[in-house]
Amino acid sequence: MAYEYKLPSLGDGVVGKVTEIRVRPGDLVTKEQIVLVVGTDKVDAEMPVDVDGIVEEVLVKVGDDVTEGTPILRIQLTNGASTAVATPATEVSAQEPPTKGEEVSLVSKIETREVETHKPTVQAPSQGHWRASPLARKRAKEFGIELSEITPAPGSDRISYKDVLDYVKRKMETAGGALLAAPATAPTHRPLPNFEKFGPIERQPQSRIGVITADNMVYAFNAIPHAWISEKADITRLEQLRLQYKEQVKAAGGNLTTTAILVKVVATVLRKMPQFNASYDPEKREIIYKKFYNIGVAVDTPRGLLVPVIKHADQKSLTEIAVELTEISARTREGKNKLEDLEGGTFSISNIGGIGGTNMHSIVNWPEVAILSVTAARYEPVWNGNTFEPRLLLPMTIGWDHRVINGADAARFLQQLKAILEEPFLGLL
Repeated sequence: MAYEYKLPSLGDGVVGKVTEIRVRPGDLVTKEQIVLVVGTDKVDAEMPVDVDGIVEEVLVKVGDDVTEGTPILRIQLTNGASTAVATPATEVSAQEPPTKGEEVSLVSKIETREVETHKPTVQAPSQGHWRASPLARKRAKEFGIELSEITPAPGSDRISYKDVLDYVKRKMETAGGALLAAPATAPTHRPLPNFEKFGPIERQPQSRIGVITADNMVYAFNAIPHAWISEKADITRLEQLRLQYKEQVKAAGGNLTTTAILVKVVATVLRKMPQFNASYDPEKREIIYKKFYNIGVAVDTPRGLLVPVIKHADQKSLTEIAVELTEISARTREGKNKLEDLEGGTFSISNIGGIGGTNMHSIVNWPEVAILSVTAARYEPVWNGNTFEPRLLLPMTIGWDHRVINGADAARFLQQLKAILEEPFLGLL
């Protein structure tokens, strides 16, 4: 029986580009086998097939633009493969005639399909358990979601991949929203002057992620009343400890960086100062305090700045954070990150110390209410009461939403952060 595999949802309205095709006509495929890689400006998504069979035809090529429902493969289903998603019986006539045994089975399946097609309504199963597509099960498992929590779309008796994504989206919005907000309404712009009268120019289209980032920054900067305050932490002793234990962390698969340490310390401070781990609802005039601590870390990539998220950082050891940050940063730079890598952040850190700079005022990553900016640590002379001595000082700036956080609390946040960085044992108290 012929089956047409169509592209599952990449997200509402998302268009991707085929970057890799992993099967050819004649190849045998099995359920949940990755057959295609689709790239978007956020992720390179690996797409698994949802049936067993033999590839008859590949309907796309590398470079094609695709979206939800685009036909990808035509597959000849093997014996025992599910026909719940197969093409109608009229398409079967174009295939080789079935054997006698297969014919009996086929007629039975077609009759069952016709009965199901004419059911007036879809009844909810007992105890809330619905059937689910293989891809839906896979994604739900990756998200750590129980399928019993999800209800199919109206009129369907099976949980689809899109149902899972819609459920996650609703949960994320309840928890403060996804990383990237809907583009803000563009403000009125003044027309640019004619630069060509001064000399040659070159125009290049902005990347999709550049457009999204620009829109979000405009929205965040205009929607949030920003304020900033800076401090320097003496990390001389911390740097000695970092160098002392970096090989131990390296053996576990991670890099013991200053950023990894900051993720752990920030999670500790957020538990003490929950107003920095919140979102503001201007319509209801409510502050949403989140009981989970997901720290976003800005990563410079060839596609632009992305912010992968370390989930539940407060529950992880420094070594676990270092390993996860190493892996997720590598995936992001290589364009292999998953959609969920970039969602669910409650607080962000931007560290440009590896590039340089002496201070940076970052825009708060809406719908969060605060962001920590860090630049390069430098040795500076510090008076110890008797003489000046060289100490390694780390410049830090906290930016915040003044509707939720006042200046005094922002100063206290930096002082608590500074205290733990200078005396790491305080983080255990």
